[in-house]
Amino acid sequence: MAMAQLLSNTLFIRYADERLLKELATDTNADGTISTSEIITEALLRGGEEVASAATRSNAYTVSELEALATDGNALVRGLVADLALCFLFERRGGDVPESVKAKANRAQEALGSLRDGKRVFAVDANRGAGTASVSVISATTRGSLHMASDDSFYPPRRTQAY
Repeated sequence: MAMAQLLSNTLFIRYADERLLKELATDTNADGTISTSEIITEALLRGGEEVASAATRSNAYTVSELEALATDGNALVRGLVADLALCFLFERRGGDVPESVKAKANRAQEALGSLRDGKRVFAVDANRGAGTASVSVISATTRGSLHMASDDSFYPPRRTQAY
């Protein structure tokens, strides 16, 4: 089953200049249409696959959870896809990638590395408290009724011989 786009062509305009995207959307001299451009769609799918690869590698998310995050408007998911897709579009042309686009793509790759290693999570309620450690303490009165082997009262007192 193919993964759904994590960022639509029309929403991509929020993350990059529309004039630039129209120019990158086609191989002809005329400006392309962003919403129907197969070139932009492919770049967005590739960016989404990169995000999904990192997120599922850490076993923190499934593809369906990522799709739900993107549908709910998670800005981090969309931003990562947009930054990677923009870099792919420039690389596709074969020329030099602008430094600002390279910097965005590098930040996105660093974020994906942190996500893959479990150092970073997407901001959803289920994950916010996941890294918070909790400690359980057994009171002295409760411990006495547990009959643990390490307690003095479990074993009879040791008899020692005096020589």
